[in-house]
Amino acid sequence: MTNIYIPQATENQQRITAGDISFVYYTEKDSLQNSRVVFNCYAISFVINGEKAIFRLANNTIVGTGEGIVIPEGNSIMAEHTLNNHQYSSILVFFSSAFAQDFLNRHKLNSRPAQLTPDYIKFRQTNYIADYVKSIQTLIQEGQNLPYLLAANKVEELLLVLLDSYGSQLTGLLRSNTPSPELLLKNVVENNLFNNLTLDELAFLANKSLASFKRDFEKVYHMAPGKYIRERKLEVARQELEQGKNATSLYIDFGYDNLSNFSSAFKRKFGVSPKQYQMSAQES
Repeated sequence: MTNIYIPQATENQQRITAGDISFVYYTEKDSLQNSRVVFNCYAISFVINGEKAIFRLANNTIVGTGEGIVIPEGNSIMAEHTLNNHQYSSILVFFSSAFAQDFLNRHKLNSRPAQLTPDYIKFRQTNYIADYVKSIQTLIQEGQNLPYLLAANKVEELLLVLLDSYGSQLTGLLRSNTPSPELLLKNVVENNLFNNLTLDELAFLANKSLASFKRDFEKVYHMAPGKYIRERKLEVARQELEQGKNATSLYIDFGYDNLSNFSSAFKRKFGVSPKQYQMSAQES
């Protein structure tokens, strides 16, 4: 799978660029397969039509029509598709980490302790933001050129609107505090247990080669990643059975092709079949 670098990958889309700032009107046919996307700048995405599935370092979400998301630098796995007869479309705003740092400095936000450092900020577009998005779309489609100062003011306006609602979250996001390598790896693994990502995709989210991901994983967890993920899923499956769910409704969610394979794996770990375990749990 090829890595897609943002914003270079949007160069064939309608856009306005001024220095380290870009406004892009992005359209795409259905892309249900996962794409690896490298954000080498900050991005704010507003979905106009369709939905965007996005997996980040520590979390994942779906951004639908009328929603927006602030995405920091780093790796993502994404898929975009439409829900009707019109193609997927969105407005994207890109700006550099230097611009973000300047914004924090000018508004004296660097002196405040960052209480939250989210992996992204997802939000519903307000009427104000919806009008902002329409104005950007109009400028792009009319082929307008913006001087850098005006483009910077447009981004600043947007950041100030988001700051009003997501103050500490936005401040933390723009600072891009990086967790320790060990915590970063744990975040990738634990938050993607049920997303059925390959080890290669998990390594990409952790910004590592597959070999270094496996090596670092074994240092942290003291076992191979495949074995750990299988056993963690079975532990969670055991808890689900205790709560009354049956194996027939669980095996697909836990990444097994059929009920027989799930039951065999469960029995190897716990010594009894899922049904036997559930009956025993209900009796106790």
